[in-house]
Amino acid sequence: MSIFEKVFNFEPYEFQKNTWTLLTNKGFPILIKAPTGSGKTEAILAPFLSQFLERRFPIAPRLIYVLPMRVLVNSVAKRIENYAKKISPYISVKIQHGDVPDSPFFIGDIIVTTLDQFVCGFARSSQQVGHHIDMGVGAIASSLVVFDEAHMYRDGFTFSIMRAIMEILYESKIPFVVMTATMPESLEKSLFENIEYNKILGCDVVNSNLQITIFDKPLYEDNEVNIDDNLLEIIKKKKTLIVLNQVKRAQKVYEEVKNRLNLTENQIVLLHSRFTKKDREEHENKAMSLLPHKKNGKIENPKGVGIVVSTQVLEAGIDFSAELLLTEVAPADCLVQRAGRCARYEGEKGQMIVFPIENGGFKPYEKEHIEKTLNWLKNNRNFNLKNFSEVSSFVNILDYQANDFEARDTLIDLYECVLYADTKPQNIQIRNSKPVSLVVVDFSIGEGRRKEDIIRSSIRKSASTLRENSIDIDIGVAWQLFKNGILKYKFKYDAESKNWDFEEIKEVQPFNMYIVEKNYYNENIGLKNDTSYFI
Repeated sequence: MSIFEKVFNFEPYEFQKNTWTLLTNKGFPILIKAPTGSGKTEAILAPFLSQFLERRFPIAPRLIYVLPMRVLVNSVAKRIENYAKKISPYISVKIQHGDVPDSPFFIGDIIVTTLDQFVCGFARSSQQVGHHIDMGVGAIASSLVVFDEAHMYRDGFTFSIMRAIMEILYESKIPFVVMTATMPESLEKSLFENIEYNKILGCDVVNSNLQITIFDKPLYEDNEVNIDDNLLEIIKKKKTLIVLNQVKRAQKVYEEVKNRLNLTENQIVLLHSRFTKKDREEHENKAMSLLPHKKNGKIENPKGVGIVVSTQVLEAGIDFSAELLLTEVAPADCLVQRAGRCARYEGEKGQMIVFPIENGGFKPYEKEHIEKTLNWLKNNRNFNLKNFSEVSSFVNILDYQANDFEARDTLIDLYECVLYADTKPQNIQIRNSKPVSLVVVDFSIGEGRRKEDIIRSSIRKSASTLRENSIDIDIGVAWQLFKNGILKYKFKYDAESKNWDFEEIKEVQPFNMYIVEKNYYNENIGLKNDTSYFI
């Protein structure tokens, strides 16, 4: 019995066999392009885990698995851990990111992490490692590094970071693999411009059908939701997923559908990035319970009405299958990811309705990418979104690429971090945007006569739940909330009393924690009055 049958319970596909051959023959670096859900993770894990059975490690003694988002890290780590246990209970699987910093030194058999943490570990700039600055980069040097979902970083700046890191690994003879479902050829050529690599193409592994219809009128226009009564009835009868490109539009559609169909919170749910960590996890679990999904390898089809309204956050990491998909037009690669959540399983049939965007409403994407995608769909009416060859042609209309100048600058910054390891690096930045944390605080639980005392009391009573009530956002969102009068205070730590305190703000700065009063937050719709277009 092969390890595929023993651990993964299926016969390997041809691209998985080819991956095994290249890995064991050190044919690095490798690019794997295969459809969503085709088993790219298993293609890497099978040969890597087989080393523990043979007690020989010709590939590498350690695997560092790099993903673009924390939520993906958590879900993939669980999958990998379940597989590893079938081989041996002693194989350690660790998570390393801001919420779960379990392995700052990258010590473990398998480390699942984010690109941010990986780059900081390589550059020896993590505040967690203290004086043990060489351990992280030393662990990387003895690992197989996998960059999964490599198409999802989206901006040219982060692609420049990727390119710089890949070139360093290549010159250092450190084995690495890049995996993607929807990477355009332009980005592939840009990332691998100075690298000789082997390429493996996957094939269609699920036989399902998805009919595409293009509507002429936007789903959301002039602050109005355009869903007629006929479409509303179809939404009610079918397991439905509705995807919009901006949080404010998703909130409006959620409220419109819920009110017009008179639905309960157990029949419809909203997903986006402006929920607290606690609420977002609950909403994701609810979404899974409303739409058909797999549990222990079997498809579960919930009864009754099931509607999920979402933004781009569902484009990775959520394994469910809608019957009907309503989506605003987005760049080709995004549409493919969204389509992967409709008629996802073998033998299923689904319908996808694509809506244009109102004038000026193309953000957070580039207008050119939106227009190219919509024009291509209109000129290719018989396009089969479940055919990987056709999907590859579709995404190749996009022109993503790393910025050559930024990539060179990043190489210099990384080199200096490694060379001057005893100096705190100041130039390492992974994304073009800058992060801000918001914490929802209920002022009604505070005590005192003065407003300041009530706020201070509320903060200290909430201290134990700061993390679960926090929201990670882009600084652009924070600035908009500040202008709208929602952000007024930021956290500060009072060293003398060893307690959290606060102060009024006159501007918004990155890497700070700001307070959102509970009145501006709702557990079902997230942040209120969020007019920004950032994802």
